[in-house]
Amino acid sequence: KTSIARLLDRLEEAGTISDRQAIEALVEKGPDVTELPVLGPITLLAHYRSDAVSDLSIAAATATKPFRFAPDHAPKAQILVLIIAPRSAARRYLKLLAALTVLLESTETAAQLAAARSPEEFAGLLAQRDLTPRPELTVSDLMSRDVHSVSPETLLSEVLRLMVRHRRRAVPVVGDSGEVLGLITQEEVLQHFLPQLLGPNPPGEDGPPATKDAEVRDVMQRSVMCLSADQLISDVLGAMLAQHVSQLPVVKAGKLVGFLSRTDLIEKLLEHSI
Repeated sequence: KTSIARLLDRLEEAGTISDRQAIEALVEKGPDVTELPVLGPITLLAHYRSDAVSDLSIAAATATKPFRFAPDHAPKAQILVLIIAPRSAARRYLKLLAALTVLLESTETAAQLAAARSPEEFAGLLAQRDLTPRPELTVSDLMSRDVHSVSPETLLSEVLRLMVRHRRRAVPVVGDSGEVLGLITQEEVLQHFLPQLLGPNPPGEDGPPATKDAEVRDVMQRSVMCLSADQLISDVLGAMLAQHVSQLPVVKAGKLVGFLSRTDLIEKLLEHSI
């Protein structure tokens, strides 16, 4: 574990460690160097989670020949990577680990890093690769800001025109202060108008029967799950799929600021993936 201690020295010199003893206690309890997991054919990984660091911290040691302590399961190990992540950075740690795994699985790339003659050369080689974890997309990144809302007093006929004009399957219902009071969807509109349209005509009258209008307050959904603008898309998507929800209002400070639909997710996730 001497090699890990030297890497801790580097992190301490950089000012990223606030409690060296806490980290050393984790290292002592953890696996021996000969039992460390591997990242690719020649890289060993030592990783710890501790709030003794303020941010995700990484250090690496290399050798031109296999380490003397190289374990049996990685006899050609020439790179030792140390990662220490605060507990609040679990997602970033996993993303960084995934990026490193892809990078170091390449024998050629790993060999080039192992052959680096200085920290600057090592850093330069890494800079040529994109190791920056992509930030988590939030609801604010993908939501539609062009929101069409109605009040509880709005007539259903007006809602119907709005849905047709703007191709909306649902419209938030808001109060005077912009707070979300409910949701009106195509289902509620159809349930109100269709029975009237399909019903029999009064005697002596031709053409479709007259329909009786109503206010949104009479048919709207009052129990509606709202999203926060800073929620992670990965969390929201799971909830939308699990609960079979296709559109949700987005609020900030209690007021409507956007609308997120499955269509928004599909279209904008495609944009971000290209």
